Amino acid sequence: MINTLTERVSNSRGWAVGLGIAAAVLAAILLLVYLNSYRDSVAGDNARSTVLVAKGLIPKGTSGTVIAATQRYQVAEIQNKEIKVGAIADPAQLRDRVAVADVYPGQQLTTSDFSTDQTTAVNTKITGNQRAISVSVDNMHGSLSQLAAGDRIDLYVALGAKNNGQAMVRLFRPNVYVIAVPGQDNSGNLMFRVNSSDAADFAYAMGNTQFYFVIRPRTGARPTRPDTATINDVLRTPKAG
Repeated sequence: MINTLTERVSNSRGWAVGLGIAAAVLAAILLLVYLNSYRDSVAGDNARSTVLVAKGLIPKGTSGTVIAATQRYQVAEIQNKEIKVGAIADPAQLRDRVAVADVYPGQQLTTSDFSTDQTTAVNTKITGNQRAISVSVDNMHGSLSQLAAGDRIDLYVALGAKNNGQAMVRLFRPNVYVIAVPGQDNSGNLMFRVNSSDAADFAYAMGNTQFYFVIRPRTGARPTRPDTATINDVLRTPKAG
């Protein structure tokens, strides 16, 4: 009986030692997992990513399209742990949106700083000395069905014969940017982007001439040379391209 009791005690001690060893191994494994996870976390926090940061003050109401077009931001590399939630890295995310709060110099641009809905408001498409001027479709000749916002056109004016003058067509302004076009039923007006110093000339031309527009290529357009056409020009040998 003594032998049996001794064997039981020995077996109990064996189990206890085995469990102790197993617990120590498990603890070591958990520690290694934790250390690896912590190391990865630290490495991730110290890693850097690019975000957009305001160059100067961006007032509330500023167009995101204008911010992107005028590069009122700079690209900065910031540690991941310092990047704000919703930080913007692609300028395309600003397009057709409006700042809903002031963004201060050096501040990261985030999605919460801009409207969630896109806007087509004309005053969000211009900045500085740029102005938007509308032209009645009744005063415009050209294929409106082929014209879209964002296109660029060469704008010509037709002058009638007055005071013994000669009727003519001449280039008025090249490379004019189209902000908006009429609806599918041609209701509404065309909207052009012009410099403030040029607005009076456009207004005068709209009231006293007839406009003709020619659509320019989206890419690779060459400068348009100044040109005037009269009846004598039209009847002579065609000009080279």
